[in-house]
This record gives sequence, structure tokens and C-alpha cells, in this order.
Amino acid sequence: MGFDIFIQQTEKGRGVFASRGFRKGETVVVGRRVDILPERTTHSIQMDFDLHIKLDEPALLINHSCSPNTGVRNNQFGAYDFVALVDIPSGSEITWDYSTTEYSFIEIPKCWCGSTECRSKILGYKFLPEEIRKTYGEFIADYLRVTVPETEFTPRDLKVPSIAPISSRNLGL
Repeated sequence: MGFDIFIQQTEKGRGVFASRGFRKGETVVVGRRVDILPERTTHSIQMDFDLHIKLDEPALLINHSCSPNTGVRNNQFGAYDFVALVDIPSGSEITWDYSTTEYSFIEIPKCWCGSTECRSKILGYKFLPEEIRKTYGEFIADYLRVTVPETEFTPRDLKVPSIAPISSRNLGL
């Protein structure tokens, strides 16, 4: 795990804390994929619209905040790096916004982050207001940068021009 971070018990469970200060843009934790999961679980992390993984510790233990001090960046280990969005002082809990990797949530009905900017619910990137999305810049899951999956479209969303059926009357025959 290294000497840059440590794990400590919090009111939310275990959390990851800075043993030293980190500068904005510095990688704080390098996550590694330890398993590909057949479906979403309470502790899975979404890597694509249909791909959920389990991260190693300490990445798995980084808690959510609606005003996090790290953002995510896809890495070569099939997981995410957690990159400082702001300068992080020594002793601070390392946090990230779960909505920057999860398209939509099914497991977390209420947010307990305690931030003054708490949104009260973690609904996922699909429901994240544009002004909040912009604050994360490049530090969101790569797959969220593309358009929504086709399964999200319903027939009423499609604009199909109506075309009169072809008959011999229409052709003047």
C-alpha cells in the first residue's frame, strides 16, 4: 500500500487517508482490478455500461463524497487511478464521487457524505447536473464520455418520419 496513505475506521466504515500532502493532479491511489463480476453488486465499480469489477484495497475502501478531493482516470490495470482534484493536506480522508463511474445507481438510496454540498442521493452520472459534470473535467470514467447506451432509448425518443404506404394509387397507375 505504501507510506503515502493509510486505512482508518470512520463512521462510514473503513476509509483511506493521506499520510502526506498531495498536489492537485497527483495520483493518490492506483486501483487494480481483482475480479470481473457477472452483475452489479453493492461494492462493484462500473467500468463500462455492461462491465462491473471489484477493485483491490485500498481503492475499494475510498469513500464517496459529493465534493470529493479525487477524481478517476482509467488505468492500465483495468481499473481507475484516483487523482487529486485539489491539494490534499496530510491527514485528510481521500474521497471520490461514485457518480463519476456509475451510470445509474440501484444500491445507495441515501448519501451520508456529510459535505456541505451533499446532494442527499447518489443517483449516478445519468442524473448528475451538467454544472457538476463540468467540475470533474477529464476525471470521469472513459465510458461515460460517449453517448448513452442504445438500451436507454425508448420508441417515443426516436424521431421517425412518417411515410405514406406505397400503393398503385400513389403512383398514379
